[in-house]
Amino acid sequence: MELTLREELFPHWVLYALLLTISVLSILKHQREMVFVHIKGAFFKPPSTVPYAKESFSFLGSSNWILLINYFCVTGIGVFMLLAYYKSTDYWLVALPTIIYLFQLFALFFAGLLSGEFKYVRENILLLNFSAHIAGLLLIPILFVWILNPQLSQYMVVTIITVIILFYFMRLVRGMLLAIRNKALWYYIILYLCGLEIWPIVVGYLLLEPVFIG
Repeated sequence: MELTLREELFPHWVLYALLLTISVLSILKHQREMVFVHIKGAFFKPPSTVPYAKESFSFLGSSNWILLINYFCVTGIGVFMLLAYYKSTDYWLVALPTIIYLFQLFALFFAGLLSGEFKYVRENILLLNFSAHIAGLLLIPILFVWILNPQLSQYMVVTIITVIILFYFMRLVRGMLLAIRNKALWYYIILYLCGLEIWPIVVGYLLLEPVFIG
């Protein structure tokens, strides 16, 4: 029987970084187990109706920031792994998920202040945070599977892209339903879709196409 060298597609620090995120999440779960229960609850109903939503999902909540930092780290690691797989050196793209989140957060705050209807926008801010929280949690096992099975890289790339698209459309549809539920005017919804969703997708595609497609 002949031994073959195991292919190492990613540097070792990627594995250690993911293990660190799991350690931080384990500590959070031990201290505030109900936070994860609230995340599951917000998956099926409006985030503001979940008990302690202000602490779990709001901008200023401590649990929110721990889960957001986890999201920034995990998505950044995921982008780095994609860059390594495609042998690209455009490492600034590692910050792209964080930039997109901050842009959407700023746009929602700005829209709320400009329209004077911040109480309606708040629901979408909670939804944005919730989507980031659960996406960061779900990507961790997917990235682990990829690290341990580099021969499945082609399938793992498709899986990551599929997860990103599903979460994006889930947030988009739920955001529209929340706007309708809050009796937002239809032209506000159209402006929201064009300004905060469609335009960033076009810009993102133009940035990513030369790296991953071209």
